[in-house]
Amino acid sequence: MFFRWIGVCVLCVLCSGCEYFTGKPSAPGDIPVTFTDLSLGEKCAFDVVVNKALWKVNYLAMYLSEPEIKVEGRWVPLNFIENRWQSKDVALLQFHHACDDTLNNTHIRVDANDALLKRATALRLTLGLDFDDNHIPQAEQIPPLNKPAMFQSTREGHNFFRLELQNYREPSTIWSFLLASGGCDGETSDSKPTVCHQPNRVTISLPMAQNVSQLNLLASLQQILFRVNLNDVAECNMAKIHHESCEKVMKNLTGREWLRWDAPEKVYLKS
Repeated sequence: MFFRWIGVCVLCVLCSGCEYFTGKPSAPGDIPVTFTDLSLGEKCAFDVVVNKALWKVNYLAMYLSEPEIKVEGRWVPLNFIENRWQSKDVALLQFHHACDDTLNNTHIRVDANDALLKRATALRLTLGLDFDDNHIPQAEQIPPLNKPAMFQSTREGHNFFRLELQNYREPSTIWSFLLASGGCDGETSDSKPTVCHQPNRVTISLPMAQNVSQLNLLASLQQILFRVNLNDVAECNMAKIHHESCEKVMKNLTGREWLRWDAPEKVYLKS
């Protein structure tokens, strides 16, 4: 039991940062995000169980934009706090490095003071990028948009959410999901489109309890992959023609509670 407790504590530090473990108060607007169904596996990797099978997490990252809070019935736009993972408009979260937490970013940091947050009844974020940010040519990209693994082309733009899993029993079996805009009309991959017919941006709305000072978010890969058969197809790239099973992931991202507050004892306000 003692060693199990130690393992849980180590995982908390790796996934969420030291303040989650120590109880040290976070700065206003500092929101840790923890994937609760990841376990520490071999060779500095995280594991996840999907449909009773064990998978290694090779890659797990996402772009967030358009942070807003609802105050007295109105949505108030916020900025992200600028650092190497965030511009004022865009935040990159990354979770797949199990041994070196400096290679991850598991915190959303918004520029909002404690008094404003205590009046908020909801937080809203976009999983995705606005059109102009999404289609910046690679040579012109600045952090956090200059991540080659999160970019497809000028026409298709960025991967808003990228997940790659590797089956433990059959290491040659790899499944990936790339959330990106589809139906973009550029003539070539290097052309900036005028429109993308399937923007594939996902709005995330999270009701908040007023006067809550510690804001922690819990995420779940199992909810994102609920009833998704990972053996149907090796890759789901939403920027291109894809298998029908990929649409199930989209439905889960838009319809299931894969991201929620870590405060089950709180009664959240209706926004």
